[in-house]
Amino acid sequence: MSLSFSGPRGWIEQRWIVYALLRDSIQHHLEDGCPSEEFAAIHGAAGALGGQRVVLPAQKLHDELRRARAALAGRPLDALAISGRTRAVLSLRWPPPAERETMLVKDWGDSVPLLGSPPGNSLDDVFGHLLDGLLRITEGASASDHVEVMDL
Repeated sequence: MSLSFSGPRGWIEQRWIVYALLRDSIQHHLEDGCPSEEFAAIHGAAGALGGQRVVLPAQKLHDELRRARAALAGRPLDALAISGRTRAVLSLRWPPPAERETMLVKDWGDSVPLLGSPPGNSLDDVFGHLLDGLLRITEGASASDHVEVMDL
């Protein structure tokens, strides 16, 4: 599974697990484990998983991504987080749990099979391509611009 993000300055496709772990790491480290309005656009992209078309405000998404990148920069790979919902998808347990808790992948006691062995040793190495691409397609976005997210 992969997600396609189409914005005012192009598009990017990325494996869903990379997006999910970015969202989970933001929730874990920047939102005290609970989704907040501060990163609502990033969380909103999850609605596309399963085939629903999602439209997000490009300017808000860009601002959230910049804040997230700065806050996660330089964190070691051991800081990679995963939510109960992402664990449920990986374990083929459906529906996922209603609670939105997160934990560090290293404390889960399992690997993330669809991620493989991330190159490097920091979260920058895991999320860099996705963040670069999303920031590129939303650069200079106006208040009326949108990003369409689709599950491919």
